[in-house]
Amino acid sequence: MSGCSLVHYHINDPLPHAHTDQDYSIASANLEPGEGKIFMVLMFSGGGARSAALGYGVLEEFARQRFQSNGKRMRLFDEVDLVYGVSGGSILAAYYGLHGERVLQDFDSRFLSLDFQDKIVSRVISLSSQWRLTSPRFGRSDLLEEQLDEVLFDKATFGDMASGRKGPFVIISATDMSTGGRFDFTQETFDLICSDLNTFRLSRAVAASSAVPLVFSPVTLWNYAGQCDYQVPDSMRLAADSSSRGRLAAASRARSRELLSYIDREKRPYIHLLDGGLADNLSIRGLLDLEAVMGGDEVRRDFRLEEANKFVLVVVNAQNDPTHTIDHSADVPGFKDVIRAIGDIPIARYTQESERVMQTAFDRWRESAREMAAKDGRPMPKMYYINIALKNMENEAQREALLNVPTSLYLPKATVRELRGAATTLLDASPDFQQLLRDLNAHRKKD
Repeated sequence: MSGCSLVHYHINDPLPHAHTDQDYSIASANLEPGEGKIFMVLMFSGGGARSAALGYGVLEEFARQRFQSNGKRMRLFDEVDLVYGVSGGSILAAYYGLHGERVLQDFDSRFLSLDFQDKIVSRVISLSSQWRLTSPRFGRSDLLEEQLDEVLFDKATFGDMASGRKGPFVIISATDMSTGGRFDFTQETFDLICSDLNTFRLSRAVAASSAVPLVFSPVTLWNYAGQCDYQVPDSMRLAADSSSRGRLAAASRARSRELLSYIDREKRPYIHLLDGGLADNLSIRGLLDLEAVMGGDEVRRDFRLEEANKFVLVVVNAQNDPTHTIDHSADVPGFKDVIRAIGDIPIARYTQESERVMQTAFDRWRESAREMAAKDGRPMPKMYYINIALKNMENEAQREALLNVPTSLYLPKATVRELRGAATTLLDASPDFQQLLRDLNAHRKKD
């Protein structure tokens, strides 16, 4: 038992001095439109390997789609600026951000074609792990972290991403177990708890984002708030204290108060994180939260949106909808049925609400962009909202088959191929994606 007390999860390091414009932060990420003057945001939903396979198919299609700008041959794949990843989608997002082009070369062999779930189970039931799991400071998510490092991340940290990332800026999200709010792995969030994200491993962030309740244990962060001279931004305090009415003001107030709860270290000395899909399975709320807390003007400045002539938002929604048979029986539903209902029903309903809110927000952004362009006397940037969802598959048989793909960390190779192919099918059927391609081709002809 004394040996077990020495087993401990990785503790996040304290931050000597807060500097929100440095390290792995939105403010220092140099987010800007590329040579194609496209600002593209990509969002990978939860859904285990199903989400990773569908998202990977989207990246493959983006790599195939080429256009010409200023005499240069370019790919949509290289125009992605910002990626949000949650749960299973965070695995692909983190690998893409860390390795860039390499994701197309070996993510399939290193994750999609690997029986990752079997490796996790083998690690959990091994004798070497059993005694570690008796420690109150070590859980199954720590084993997931170890497996992710072994297979994908090689102990890379957010500092490695900040200094040498080869892909887009990536935001991985988990769920705060106490408040139910999003917890984004950026230095802006870590400043609130006076912790250094630079030394934090990607694998641990992905494990937190993928910590499905009862399957994996929560991931714990230590709160050092008050020890790094951090000053809460005025915009956050004003949003938290605002008495303004309206949906946007209410969302801003609620989100700001969630974040400010980290400042009180006495009440919250430790932060426990679970699967990011519980708070936001589509990652959509990430952009909405930025707008609510920072304000639209600051978001436009940090993202340098006024330099873009195209703003592209791509939501990759791998949510499934398995066929249920419990209503065909008079028997009391069993444990597995109840667990499924507890997890799936809130996520499904919240996802539908998020999609509606996102569409409303996007329409508001389009109108704001039109007004700003008219004020500045410049052309309005074109905006595209591309929603890639399995539920939108037109072929009924394919749709039913894919919606019944289980949420796990391993899928048969045939299923992975079907999901990758579904990404191309859905992009072909997307009006906004086809309009984007037409606009890029029209621009090429002018060149």
